[in-house]
Parts: sequence; structure tokens; C-alpha cells
Amino acid sequence: MDNQDFLETIIPAFRQGDAHAFEAFFKAHYKPLVFFAEQLLENAGEAEDIVKDSYVKLWHKHADFDHPKSIKGFLYTTTRNACLNHLRHEKVKDHYQREMIYLDDQRGEEKILQQMIHSELLASIYREIEKLPEKRQQVFRMIFFEGMKNDEIAEQLGISVFTVKEHRAKALAQLRLRFTDEQLMLFFLMGSSWLLHKS
Repeated sequence: MDNQDFLETIIPAFRQGDAHAFEAFFKAHYKPLVFFAEQLLENAGEAEDIVKDSYVKLWHKHADFDHPKSIKGFLYTTTRNACLNHLRHEKVKDHYQREMIYLDDQRGEEKILQQMIHSELLASIYREIEKLPEKRQQVFRMIFFEGMKNDEIAEQLGISVFTVKEHRAKALAQLRLRFTDEQLMLFFLMGSSWLLHKS
């Protein structure tokens, strides 16, 4: 059973205010939402506060939702609106200019949608990385997240450079079964910011 199917099965419990069901939705969307909010606010602390507040609002309305998609939509809409309200109340000039872009320019709406899609994509790719065998996942992280060289990894893990390359190739092959090269490139370009929310 994949995560989406699992979330559908716990909707009745969620509607009844079950804490474990709420926690499942928290884990499913929290990190993508924080990443999304941070792209708008450019402040990790404020982004986390806004997302947590969105979950508080979700909890107060738990009986109103009958599908995981409506929960996700509520969280993104609530977070988006809270971010824009935050920008609206900022007095700093560059924040004011950014607010005007988001509120008055259609391209701002498109940018917000694009950032939502990016957040969900990064979450999906990261979940797939976590499915890799332990050693392969370790090598993959050391190459792409820590920027280590093949010989450095081989020495640290006590394996051959050939084995390092083999792990890298197999990891990428597995990811390419689900994602395009363009999607993976986006992940590697944005991964440093994303990883801040995985710790």
C-alpha cells in the first residue's frame, strides 16, 4: 500500500479527531510545505511557524475533510495566504515589492503554483531515495548531497571505486524509472535548501 492509499484509509479516523491520523498527514506534507513557504518568505523560521499554524487550523476543521487531496489543498492554500499576509504586513521595501509581484502580477500566481509543484516533486524524489538499499543510498547521499569524490567515498566506506560507481549508476537508474532527467536535475539544484528540512 503506497502512502496515498494509506492516507485515504485513515480519513474516517482523521475526521473523528484521531491524533495518529493527524500525525500521518503532518508527516506527509510538513516538509514540502515548509520548503514551499520558505521560497515565498526567504526565512526558514517564519516558514516553519506559518506551516505549523496551518496545521493548527487544519486540526480545528478536521471533521470537514473527506479526502486526502482536500486536506493537502487546504494546507497549501492556508500556507500560501498566510505567507502573503505576512509579506503584506512587512514594511521593508523589498518585501513590499515582492508582495506586489505575488498579489498583482499573474506571473506571481504562476510562480507560486510552480513552487508548489517543485515542493511536491522534491518530496517524491526524496521518498524514492529513501527506498534505495542502505549502502546505495549512503553512496548516493555522499556524492550528490555532500559533494564527495568517488575515491574519498571508497576510502571512507572501505569499498572499491568501481563499487562506488556501481552504486551511483544503480541509484540513478532506479530514480530514472520514476523521474525524468529534468526533474532529477531540479532536485539536485534545489536539494541543498530541501535538505535543511530533512534534519
